Amino acid sequence: MKVMTVGYILNATLLILHEIESAYEKEWDILKLPGNVTGFLLLHIPIIFLIFYGLIEIEKGSTTGMVLGVVLGIAGIIPFMVHKLIIKTPDQFNLPISNVIMYSNILSGLGLLFLSARGLAG
Repeated sequence: MKVMTVGYILNATLLILHEIESAYEKEWDILKLPGNVTGFLLLHIPIIFLIFYGLIEIEKGSTTGMVLGVVLGIAGIIPFMVHKLIIKTPDQFNLPISNVIMYSNILSGLGLLFLSARGLAG
């Protein structure tokens, strides 16, 4: 397995773990998303599909895979930015495991972003 594939899987796993916690924390209320839990779940259908599709394309080394790697890399940074910098909710997303997931996701996201951008550059 390629290093980029492992990085992609790690970053995707951390993002999915964060999204599981997001459901527990009722993130649709925090971010004022419409549809409550139903809308939140429906929103994740295309996201999870793209994550799995991106893994196939990353393994092939395709341009589409590299683009999705960049997107997923950026997505690895977003939970920290949203929950620690933009919308601070002291009673949510502050368990030790939450912080481990978010900080690990920053690292894996930056790594994947670098590898994918390098793959796109040639």
